[in-house]
Amino acid sequence: MGVTSIAKAKTDQGAEDGLNELIALARMIAYARQVADDVKLQFATNCLDLALEAVKQEVGEGFTRELAELSSPVPQVSVSCH
Repeated sequence: MGVTSIAKAKTDQGAEDGLNELIALARMIAYARQVADDVKLQFATNCLDLALEAVKQEVGEGFTRELAELSSPVPQVSVSCH
């Protein structure tokens, strides 16, 4: 295994760790959203819906199935920087 292979393996592991952290964050937001909804905190529920959709977009299309249970009524929108 060359230096390039080792660097690529470390980069891939770092990307996977970052993705796992985003998925964990999405699950925490989904839980907080459900609690806010249960206690009828509409504004907090709406804010958490937006946060959840933002994290799901950051994770990307590849993990849509894994995050399917973390749905919210907010439609997905595309946001890009110019």
